[in-house]
Amino acid sequence: MEPTPPPVAIDALVAAVRAGDSEASDRLFALLYEEFRAQAHVLLRLGPQQTLCTTELVNETWLRLSGRVLAIEDRAHFVNLAARAMRQLLIDRARRRHADKRAAGEVLTLRAATDVAGEEPFDVLALDRVMTMLQAVDARLAEVAHLHLFGGLGFAELAQMRGVTERTVFRDWRAARMFLLRFIQEIA
Repeated sequence: MEPTPPPVAIDALVAAVRAGDSEASDRLFALLYEEFRAQAHVLLRLGPQQTLCTTELVNETWLRLSGRVLAIEDRAHFVNLAARAMRQLLIDRARRRHADKRAAGEVLTLRAATDVAGEEPFDVLALDRVMTMLQAVDARLAEVAHLHLFGGLGFAELAQMRGVTERTVFRDWRAARMFLLRFIQEIA
């Protein structure tokens, strides 16, 4: 795996994006490409019907973000935008497959991301519904869950980006994870 890009390079590209450089977001995405690839690999632990590969998911995410002037604030905000694009790609794909009646919905295994024992798969559409419910209940917990699950950010990085302690992020994640696990079982 590639080493983490230096924060100075990332900060410079974020400043360029904010200044209106339309190509800076593409360069920033390229700089963080390996991080996005690693997270896409975790997200694509899907059932046997899955045909989307890691590279395709990351490239489709780039296509959704490229060429647009993005109003980003910092690295965390950019990772959040990419994570949302990745999540939406998976949801759109599951909806299309479900609508075509070729599959009953794709199954997303969140074992690696949620540290849950066993190999219990979750339906992508059910996960989207539960994430929306969590957003309505507690936006802070939803942001932590979103950035951890879809953005691939660790607790230390989330703590630094949010300006809180790592323990606070861990408590938020634990609460968000319990919410997600409880309600996804009810609606799946």
